[in-house]
Amino acid sequence: MNLSTIDQIIVVLYLVSIMSIGFAMKRKAAKGMSSYFLGGRRLPWWALAMSGSSSYFDITGTMWIVSTFIALGLKGMWVHWLWGFPITAFYLAYMGKWIRRSDAMTGAEWMKTRFGSGKAGDIARLSYTLFAILTISALLGYSAIGMGKFGAIFLPFSPLVCAVLILGITGVYVIIGGFHGIVRVEIVQTVVLSAGAIVFAVIGYMHFDAAAFAAKVPNGWFDIIPSAQPESLQGLVSGGTDYSLFGALVAVWVAKGLLLCLSGPEQLYDFQRFLAAKDERDASKLGALWGAIHTVRWCFAMAIAVMAIMGIGNAALDAQLKADPETALPLIIGSMLPVGLVGFMLAALLSGFLATFSSTVNGGAAYLVKDVYQRYMNPKADNKTLVRVSYLSSALLVIVGLVISVFGTSINTAFLWIFGTLAAGILPPNVLRWYWWRLNGQGYAAGVFGGMALSLGQVFLDTMYLETPLPLYIGFPVIAIASTIITIAVSLLTQPTDIETLKNFYRKVQPAGAWRPARAAVLADEPHFKKQSSFALDLFNTAVSMVGIIALYVSMLYLILHRLEVAFGLLATTATTVIILYFTWYKNLPPASEPMSEDVENMMEQRDELLLEGRS
Repeated sequence: MNLSTIDQIIVVLYLVSIMSIGFAMKRKAAKGMSSYFLGGRRLPWWALAMSGSSSYFDITGTMWIVSTFIALGLKGMWVHWLWGFPITAFYLAYMGKWIRRSDAMTGAEWMKTRFGSGKAGDIARLSYTLFAILTISALLGYSAIGMGKFGAIFLPFSPLVCAVLILGITGVYVIIGGFHGIVRVEIVQTVVLSAGAIVFAVIGYMHFDAAAFAAKVPNGWFDIIPSAQPESLQGLVSGGTDYSLFGALVAVWVAKGLLLCLSGPEQLYDFQRFLAAKDERDASKLGALWGAIHTVRWCFAMAIAVMAIMGIGNAALDAQLKADPETALPLIIGSMLPVGLVGFMLAALLSGFLATFSSTVNGGAAYLVKDVYQRYMNPKADNKTLVRVSYLSSALLVIVGLVISVFGTSINTAFLWIFGTLAAGILPPNVLRWYWWRLNGQGYAAGVFGGMALSLGQVFLDTMYLETPLPLYIGFPVIAIASTIITIAVSLLTQPTDIETLKNFYRKVQPAGAWRPARAAVLADEPHFKKQSSFALDLFNTAVSMVGIIALYVSMLYLILHRLEVAFGLLATTATTVIILYFTWYKNLPPASEPMSEDVENMMEQRDELLLEGRS
């Protein structure tokens, strides 16, 4: 499937434009670590929200979402609990402000705030750094698989060559521009991507024919309520997953999604967005807008699924689509849109890919530079040296992602390992770190290392000894329970975190849960200490937000399917939750505060590592 000259020009002009922004931001990014990785904490909250939302709207993930709707119908929405799709409800209610209050640069550096700067904090930080690098490398490999499949539809090359070309060219602006460049590019990308998604949603809505569509889908396709063993899914295997025991899978997806929401950002660059906010008020607001902007992804994905099910009208392409539903997105765009609109949609989808790709690379480089190079190899490095190492780290991550993609062929398989198997071992310590005072650095590190070992062990077992991979509803609970036991046991068998660290963490971050000793220590020093908001109110706002976000996203699916009564009923539910949240959430946001200047932020980041080196 070849691109017309006009479409090629549109795509090339778009790539040149965004790369120009990256080069234009080089001077700002080169000021220091805070500038390169957090934008000096001077970027507006709405820009960070646009950046975060577009980072979630990647091509690979959208190709996977479309394939789940094609295979499972509306029940495919349950699969997306696996990555915690309503997590922005937690961001806006309390998790965003908790993260921002820590004043760290990376999730690993956050461990210093939680576990102290001694050996316990150091091992926790190291364990999180290794987990972050493993996860980010896997995410880049997962992105490369999707981009290879996508590019091979339009370019006369193999998926691997396409991945190398696309990641290599776009990697330049990511490496040079830093966080300043990424956020500014992603503002443009969000506008282009949202416009493209809306245009295609309208096309899908107009293309839908209720009678013809109903004749092409199995009974139960329109049912969103799950059952233990849906008749329509018996024997269905898609992307390496057997959906026969759908009820068991739903239980695992929802459990994993809720644990992820409670643990905070898992995709690691999400953490970076909240740390980059000016203050906790902005961190909360960006969480709300993040979820709202992401709405267009769902109507777009269902529109693609509808058009794929209705058929392309070309026997060869329809056969290719049936053989690999993950290619539905590029096949529909390349075969069913007119010249010019194809180029525009490719530019829009490249926006989604670039947003995720750039955020992942920049986030991964932050861990390599801040938590490995500066922490262990060269704590006295000046800002120029650190920025140069940042360039090298970003380039290294791109290469690693391409290498990983050589060994992967299925988007679904890669996604399930990252967000299912690997997450099963990491989530227990990540949840406990926020809500249980007795978790210490040793317990956290043991849980993370043990979880990673168990996750990699399952990969070895699946590939070397089992004819079919272990189902998620068996592997996930076994690994999660084992990781929980390891985390709690090691914590109880070792010394608790010193009370000064716990006291400072409680006073600064204001977490909820089992924090009685820390709370008592704070009150002993400050009898009038009071949290900015009660956790009971935060939980209420979380529940209301979840209802609103889920109703909003699902309404988009029914809208494309011409089920207008259901769609507008769900939209009315979302509107009601917005009114409630205006009084219970927005009116109770923390007051605004003025952050330090960008130059001071850069100097303080460098000084902190020198102080840590002096203590160790």
